Amino acid sequence: MEFFSDLWLPIFLVTVVLFFASYVAWTVLPHHFGDWKQLDNEKEMMDAVLRHNIPAGNYLFPHACTKKNQTSPEYQARYMNGPRGTLNLWKVPNMGANLCLTMFFFFVTTAIIGYITHVACPPGGSGVDFWMVFRISGTIGMLVHGSSGVLNGIWFRHKVSMDILDGIVYGLLIGLIMGWLWPTS
Repeated sequence: MEFFSDLWLPIFLVTVVLFFASYVAWTVLPHHFGDWKQLDNEKEMMDAVLRHNIPAGNYLFPHACTKKNQTSPEYQARYMNGPRGTLNLWKVPNMGANLCLTMFFFFVTTAIIGYITHVACPPGGSGVDFWMVFRISGTIGMLVHGSSGVLNGIWFRHKVSMDILDGIVYGLLIGLIMGWLWPTS
């Protein structure tokens, strides 16, 4: 845990900065507004969900339930004829809990990035400077935050380009703060 005593300040500061950068990205800047589309018949869809009393959860349709059903001609026909998709219903979000979990996520990822960078760039080590710390911690930050939703986007067809853009910005912020506050010995 030596890395944590060396890096508590940059880890703390990066966590706070990423939390607020995330807030700005999702509530102030317009680049995420196009991530979701509105149904033309939104009210009818909402009424159908209410009428069927569908509980919160993630639903896939058509859903085969078993491997055997998945290979049946009936399921194959339903799948090919469509529609195919997912339905994600949630309860009213607990904003306080979600904000705390977001902060916790940023803290854990930043601590791990700090640990890896600490191993690669030991404080006071030969050749360790701002740019070395910036490159390593920033690259890891871009990888973590820029790619975290890509596989889900590939399989469940949601837009990830703005998440990648956010990840690049988060990585740059991580690199800048880690490089700036990196211990010299």
